[in-house]
Amino acid sequence: MLTHRASTILGNLPPDWDREMLVNLLSRQQGGDWGEDSGEVSIRVVRSTNFTNTGTLNLDDVEIRYFPATKASEFALTDGDILVERSGGGPTQPVGRIGFISCRLPNYWFSNFVQLLRPDSSKVDPEFLGWLLLELNRSGLVERLQHQTTQMRNLDFRDYLRIFLPTPKSEEQRSVARILRAASDLQIAAEAKLTASYRLKTALIQQLFTRGIPGRHTRFKMTKIGEIPEQWEVTRISSIIASDIYNGVSPQSRPEPPGTPILNVGCVSDGVCDPNKVTYVDLDESPSEDLLAGRGDFYILRGNGNREFIATGGLLVDNPPENCVFSDLLIKISFDHTKTIEGFMPMLWQSRSFLRSVQSKAVSGSGLWKIGLREIRRHEFAQPPKSEQSEIVEILRACDESVQACQSEVSEIERLKQSLLQNLLTGRVKWKV
Repeated sequence: MLTHRASTILGNLPPDWDREMLVNLLSRQQGGDWGEDSGEVSIRVVRSTNFTNTGTLNLDDVEIRYFPATKASEFALTDGDILVERSGGGPTQPVGRIGFISCRLPNYWFSNFVQLLRPDSSKVDPEFLGWLLLELNRSGLVERLQHQTTQMRNLDFRDYLRIFLPTPKSEEQRSVARILRAASDLQIAAEAKLTASYRLKTALIQQLFTRGIPGRHTRFKMTKIGEIPEQWEVTRISSIIASDIYNGVSPQSRPEPPGTPILNVGCVSDGVCDPNKVTYVDLDESPSEDLLAGRGDFYILRGNGNREFIATGGLLVDNPPENCVFSDLLIKISFDHTKTIEGFMPMLWQSRSFLRSVQSKAVSGSGLWKIGLREIRRHEFAQPPKSEQSEIVEILRACDESVQACQSEVSEIERLKQSLLQNLLTGRVKWKV
């Protein structure tokens, strides 16, 4: 049987707070049913893929399953219900995520990997209980209540039901739940704003690199890479690079020093090459100048098991560690800024249509997709005059600043919410009712 190191699984409590075993706070708990591929009545069945890390359920893609009419007539989720992910998780994701049900959902049920908890509202505020269980998962404490099979993690549900949880007076429960709901709503709004800023950037990239500045061009011409503004030219990448392009080194790397720092595939994401994610290798001799990484270099993934990632690129915007080299799964390019504006090519590389055209030249062998130096050099793109390149770069830099501001807002709200969860749910900070 599970034992707590403190008065509850979340920690010790103030003297005026009580505690209670989870099972005693429920009026009902029930396992789910996956149903059949066909049958009498269709029911929307919530599964692990519908859970998020914030307590909300994403019901945009709910599986339709079928049940006998007599059974389906009993299916409905109601306001105050809590769904718990009983099986699932992943290498870094504990099982036990929860989903709040905030309104009645007729014709909804849940899979056999999910458990229904229906709080007894005479003993606990349903939303307060939901926040307690969410914090249990978020904090990682739920790992004490699970075991892992080959494919997934599973809750030890008997122990889960027997954990002790904080139960302050009902008025304080409702106040804490109200504060946490407000923080959660703020987080959802900030994440929606971040998503909108990403979508705006994506749409602008598609417009700017194919049709130019909106309203600028009225005449277009057809070329071998498609229709482009009349003043633009079709150019090969080889014509705008400052020096030759190189593959890196291939020794086995490790995550920690000692050794020579090396940029690798994991450093390249979202158009940026992050030197804070370097690993380390042992080299037999000092690396040559062409193998050293430098601020302003652009790195392309030349090899990857997933075709979606092949040929993606990232700009090294910060100084790398001293004597940093790069992996042979990356290609290093330095662009000639007398021929193209600084930042233009890295931003072009984030255009989905441009990237897909580069990826089309990759070949597969031994489970690995690869693209060669020759294909990169010979690849053609639409090049605006430098004056318009400058305007395009400025527009997209403003977009990046907006995205970064939204990212910072989301991070700050997440930190605030975590602090509230840790402190309000255990009474470390008391809220006057």
